[in-house]
Amino acid sequence: MKRGLLLTLTEPPPGMEEEFNAWYDSEHIPERLSIPGFRSARRWVAGRTYVATYELDTPEVLSSSPYLLRYANPTPWTRRCLGKCVTFKRWACEQAEPGEADPHPAAVGLIFTHTTLDLDGVLQLRRFAAASGERISLYELSDREQPDSVVYRLYTA
Repeated sequence: MKRGLLLTLTEPPPGMEEEFNAWYDSEHIPERLSIPGFRSARRWVAGRTYVATYELDTPEVLSSSPYLLRYANPTPWTRRCLGKCVTFKRWACEQAEPGEADPHPAAVGLIFTHTTLDLDGVLQLRRFAAASGERISLYELSDREQPDSVVYRLYTA
C-alpha cells in the first residue's frame, strides 16, 4: 500500500502569527501525531505563508475513526486559529513516486507545485495524487536559493 500525505497551506492574519505558531507547535502537531498512522509532521514557511506536511502510513488514515473524531471536534484554540486564517487549503494525497520514500532528512527547503520544474539542489522529488484530482510535486531542497521560485524554509520554533 502506498503512503499518504496530508498537505496544508495556511496564512494567519497580520498580528496573529505568534499565537498561530504557538497553537501549531504546542497543540496541533502533538494532537495529530497522537493519531495512529501519522508518521511525522514538518512545517515550512515563506513570508507569512506556511505549508505543513504530515506523512501518513496510508491515505486511509484520513478516513479512520481516530482522525475523523479529531477533525470533527476541533478544540476552541483550533477553531480560533483556523477560523481567522486568511488562507487555509488542504490536500489529502497518495504518494505516487517514489511510492515508499520518506522525506529527505537533510531537506531545509521545499517547493510545492502542480508543475514539473528543472532545479538545482534537489535532494529528492516526490509526487502525489490528491483526492481532489490534482497532481502535486514536492521538491525537497538543500539550502540553495532557487531563482524565480517560492521556497518554503523548514520552520523551527
